[in-house]
Amino acid sequence: MRVVVVDDNREVRELVAKVLARAGHEVVAHAHDGWTGVQEALRQRPDLVVTNWRMPVMDGVEATRRIRSAYPDVAIVALSSTDGPQPRDAFLEAGADSCVDKRDMPGFLAAVHAAALARSTAA
Repeated sequence: MRVVVVDDNREVRELVAKVLARAGHEVVAHAHDGWTGVQEALRQRPDLVVTNWRMPVMDGVEATRRIRSAYPDVAIVALSSTDGPQPRDAFLEAGADSCVDKRDMPGFLAAVHAAALARSTAA
């Protein structure tokens, strides 16, 4: 899958890109804030967007809402380091396929796989 990774932390973007590459996915763009993430998603038209919750300029929930509105078929997996239901509920309401704790890379890969499977089945 072609992927756009959106996170304000460069190290996290690089880690996510490495994990995705090892799983056979191609990261086609990185973004350091939600606004840039939306622009990259619209420009690249990826199969998957991976986004963080709290970022400058535009948070990941609003970015998810805008990406989903403009590009309903893209898979969106959110990452958050905040425990509790708040980020998960906000992301799911905005249209994300799932929200996973950043510390759970096996769970993240499972969410990527599930989102890709759901999107390919719906097509």
